[in-house]
Amino acid sequence: MLTRIAFLLIAATLSVHAQPSWIWSSAKPQGNAAQLRKTISIAAAPKSATLIVTCDNGAKVSLNGKQVIDNPDWQEPTKADVKAALKVGENTITVHATNKGGTAGFFAKLTIENADGTKTEITTDDTWEAAPEKSDAWAKATLVGAYGKGPWGDILAGGARKGGSDTVSSPEDIVALPGFKVEMLYNVPKAEQGSWVALTVDPKGDLIASDQQGGLYRIKPAAIGAKEPSTVTKLAAKIEGAHGLLYAFNALYVMVNERKPAGLYRLKDKGDGTFADPELLREMKGGGEHGPHSVILSPDGKSLYINAGNHTKTPENMEGSRSVQAWQEDHIIERMWDANGHAKGILAPGGYVCETDPDGKNMKLFCMGFRNEFDIAFDANGELFTFDADMEWDIGSPWYRPTRVNHCVSGGEYGWRSGSGKWPAYYIDSLPATQDIGPGSPTGIVFGTGAKFPAKYQRALFINDWTYGTMYAIHHEPSGGSFKAVKEEFVSGRPLPLTDVIIRPQDGAMYFAVGGRKTQSGLYRVTYEGKESTAAAEPYTVTAEAKERHALEALHVDGASAEAIAKIWPKLSSPDRHVRFAARVAIERQPVAQWLPKLEAEKNTDAVLEGLVAVAHVGGKELRDEALEKLGTLEDVKLTHIQKLAVIRVLDLIVLRLGKPEGKLLADIISALEGEFPTTSNDLNRELCQTLVALGSTSVVSKTIQLMATTKDDHEDIADDALLNRNIGYAKAASDVHNSRPNRQQIWYAYCLRVATAGWTPELHKAYFSWFPRTGVWKGGNSFRGFLNNMRTQALGNVADATERATLDTMSAKLEVPAIAANITLPKGPGRNWTLNEVLALMPEGRASLKGRDFERGKSMFIATACATCHRFAGDGGSVGPDITGAGSRYTMRDFMENIIDPSKIISDQYESSEIKKKDGSTVIGRVIVEENGKTMVSINPFAPQDMLAIDSGDIASKKPYAISMMPPGMIKVLSQDELLDLVAYVMSGGDAKDKAFTK
Repeated sequence: MLTRIAFLLIAATLSVHAQPSWIWSSAKPQGNAAQLRKTISIAAAPKSATLIVTCDNGAKVSLNGKQVIDNPDWQEPTKADVKAALKVGENTITVHATNKGGTAGFFAKLTIENADGTKTEITTDDTWEAAPEKSDAWAKATLVGAYGKGPWGDILAGGARKGGSDTVSSPEDIVALPGFKVEMLYNVPKAEQGSWVALTVDPKGDLIASDQQGGLYRIKPAAIGAKEPSTVTKLAAKIEGAHGLLYAFNALYVMVNERKPAGLYRLKDKGDGTFADPELLREMKGGGEHGPHSVILSPDGKSLYINAGNHTKTPENMEGSRSVQAWQEDHIIERMWDANGHAKGILAPGGYVCETDPDGKNMKLFCMGFRNEFDIAFDANGELFTFDADMEWDIGSPWYRPTRVNHCVSGGEYGWRSGSGKWPAYYIDSLPATQDIGPGSPTGIVFGTGAKFPAKYQRALFINDWTYGTMYAIHHEPSGGSFKAVKEEFVSGRPLPLTDVIIRPQDGAMYFAVGGRKTQSGLYRVTYEGKESTAAAEPYTVTAEAKERHALEALHVDGASAEAIAKIWPKLSSPDRHVRFAARVAIERQPVAQWLPKLEAEKNTDAVLEGLVAVAHVGGKELRDEALEKLGTLEDVKLTHIQKLAVIRVLDLIVLRLGKPEGKLLADIISALEGEFPTTSNDLNRELCQTLVALGSTSVVSKTIQLMATTKDDHEDIADDALLNRNIGYAKAASDVHNSRPNRQQIWYAYCLRVATAGWTPELHKAYFSWFPRTGVWKGGNSFRGFLNNMRTQALGNVADATERATLDTMSAKLEVPAIAANITLPKGPGRNWTLNEVLALMPEGRASLKGRDFERGKSMFIATACATCHRFAGDGGSVGPDITGAGSRYTMRDFMENIIDPSKIISDQYESSEIKKKDGSTVIGRVIVEENGKTMVSINPFAPQDMLAIDSGDIASKKPYAISMMPPGMIKVLSQDELLDLVAYVMSGGDAKDKAFTK
């Protein structure tokens, strides 16, 4: 009893001190080391004892002369079980703390659990002693700052210091629309809890988050307006690598991507806050950045919808899918695969959405034709939407498609095809986007349904762009059978690498996460504090056309019947594109013989065109001539512009699927098309040109050569404008921007003529190949220059005369290129072997530390350190690594510098190298660019990626991913401190000379 009383007295004595604080040996703790110590007494052996410390920048901690902790950096607190090191009586904690510049501080907390379960906490405060390094002049420690406040925040709970070099954005640095408040709930300790990419909410209001490479976490968010912190605990669930989460049917559904086998798993809720072992419901043959992604609940609450990127094979046994499984590539002229080999061999249907029952047994394809749609969402009326990815390497090419929002309808086809094969939005056999966004990287999306927001934002679709750190509110308005939309920036920050977003029904707030690719992660909440009403919004009024579409979509799952055909056929004549599309999908599910007579008798132009698409898709080759004859009946009909485009597309489909005509029939078709070419429409000219080339026209070459010299590009420059004029850099004169923008219409003509074999003369060859040098000043994505080179190479292969071919090769290889800036200076140094902590110490407040930097010197360092050789930046650069124009929007300073200093730590699967072992025992390390014609082409030199090694594919014994990046470490070793900071400022600003980092 006396021992217990003595222990309590000692504990009480320990508790009577100033508030927990960060401490040091001096009032100006910068760039020096400190000794710290504390003596405590305990009266009885503890049940447990845990010590956790953190030091800016690092500390070694000993207890009774034995080192128990080595904390290398404050961002990741270090914890140790010190029960065995404690003794009854006096105990001394000693600390050797270091700082490398900038703010310094040390914090520790010792938690002792007594035998009866009570706890005593001992933290750093003014009862500690301190002395300078290698000094015996001990004195009372200096209080640097109260724990929980700036600059470090509540670091033990995952808090962050404002603007720190290794934290996500503080709420004060995030831009939101007026009336909306953003607060940070949790700064994820990366070393322990990874990088979060998915969120869901359970019926109790707990959030569940997924680490992209690790496990699951339960978050109990602090109440709105409350001071207590959110709590985070790791779930004991035996599952990792999820891209998507959903709580439904008393279970947690997990879409695993980063582990094998990938696919849809279910963890049943045991009712006590834990889950049963995972069960694999449906394996998905895919993984990585274009693998299976998300899972959501259907509007009626009875089924699940899942989605996957274009590197994921369609599931087996999909009976009852919404459209007939008759997809093909449907290119009238030969497609070019990506010039860097990405997605080579990946065929239709591309990315897709499926519906399945809660057990994952009955799976049906719902829609298809995406590149890499990461998430899907239903609006309040049950309409499905997604945010699809672009192929940023295509920028500048005529087949580039920006990131875009798609209204996902039953049986929908959205036209993604690999390489140059993307379908334009006007193709009759596909559907367009509701909103083009521009370059970016789509991640999570959600509708505002249930949010305590103004009605406009309850109806909005919120979409996340990871690359540029922006969340958009997409405002849809019903329009016919679909929607029209406008976009609005809702939330943005630098860095703000957005991953997932949800609405929590329990409080009507929005919660979003940032992170991904092992970057620093955090959890935020958005609430509305404005004056507008937040009463539940009324659903929008469904249009008559949408009701017609819904009725037709119900027939996408029903069986064949005369009654169904009678309902479907009249809708092929609808003025509304989405209604016609739904009708055509429905009619393709019916026996051709039963509706073919209706097509033969049909007079309506739209119905004829839709019916002929159906014949091409599901009819036999014996119907070719009949289909062409029916198409010919439209020759004397006055057609709209979109109908003219549809006529050419239908002709292409008939030729591709039912067979190319011959003899007089072919000659008549060519003659008719030649009479229309060229027109005043660039779109019509694109379609006429490729079709005439495919059919063997002898006049298309001479006509197209003239167009290549004179045509202006009237297509929307959504990608070029974003890259060249958006505030992410590229501060160039207007004339320079104009001259560097590719003429995509001319590129299309060159693309078509590369495979033309009829109608050439030596003069036309010379005119065609003289076009290529003029493209040297044009800028585009990583594959842009490679596409042009491949066009030239393929066209040369079609020149029969060897002498002429050699002359044309020499002439066309000399590109006109812009002169290299003469004022580029080389590093002066002195350099050093920079470590991560040393670099971060130079920027204690992250980007906020970058003030008064030298823009021109930063630009020079970017070129001198070979960054531009491997990376795209503001429209220029190489293709070995990712585009880093938006680095400042997606990386914390820690993540950015870590990628430079340790480039092998995180390698995107788009840029990974391969280790190739040959049968002769030799090994080749490099990036596989293309595999074709029995050769594997490997780029082995990042500084000359165009120089490739050709390996006979038959000589390869094995091939596997290589864990070492092609980017060499130590690229910044030659730089002095100022040169390094100027380089960082240049990149993080996106090359914007007006960025605040360059203001004096």
